[in-house]
Amino acid sequence: RVHIGLDFFDGSINRVAAWVIGMRNTLRALLMALLEPIDQMREIVDVKKDQDRRKVQLLAGQVDSLRKELEKTRAKSMTDGLTGIYNREAFDDALTDLIERCRVMNTSFSLLLLDLDDFKQVNDTHGHLIGDRVLMAFSQKCRSAIRGDDILARYGGEEFSILLPGANFRNALNKARQICDAIAAARYATSTEQTDDYLSVTVSIGVTTFHKKDTPESIIARADKALYKAKRSGKNRAVGRKP
Repeated sequence: RVHIGLDFFDGSINRVAAWVIGMRNTLRALLMALLEPIDQMREIVDVKKDQDRRKVQLLAGQVDSLRKELEKTRAKSMTDGLTGIYNREAFDDALTDLIERCRVMNTSFSLLLLDLDDFKQVNDTHGHLIGDRVLMAFSQKCRSAIRGDDILARYGGEEFSILLPGANFRNALNKARQICDAIAAARYATSTEQTDDYLSVTVSIGVTTFHKKDTPESIIARADKALYKAKRSGKNRAVGRKP
């Protein structure tokens, strides 16, 4: 009887062990079946992340390109096409901003209005191509005569303007006289060929300084009156008009 009992017990253990092994294999197969789609999903997620990262990089590049194009367009809209300096619109904006800033900070600036003397004769005698070259050269000479934070603009035709932040009336008048002398001393070739034909031009300048009650219109009108006086007084000179 004992022998029979032990055989039965051993058989039961074997069946339990076989069942455990079978269950373990089943669970392993089930786990593998579950892990496979999870791995697939992980791969899909990784691919999607990579695609999204590339899209973000592409969009970032497009945004940067658009920003640069916008900056170029804005700069172009503020620049005179011939001379490369600021145009009238940019000058008007700068003048308005400068007046507001100086009024708040209780500081000052000076304004120069410049007009090339008898410039119509240059165009009539030598042609508009030479006239344009004179305007470009004149702009460069004015640019080299001012500071980095000063604002030079083409006001219209042969008229130009310069804003001198922080400059008082006397310093601005001295600067205007220096510009007059530099322009009068310059010579401009009348041909693209190697010739000895040169012309010279002069400039008249009206100078004034900001007053806390000034508007853009009032300070321009005052500088314009000074310019008109310089023209009537014989041209090739700078005339100042205080507030």
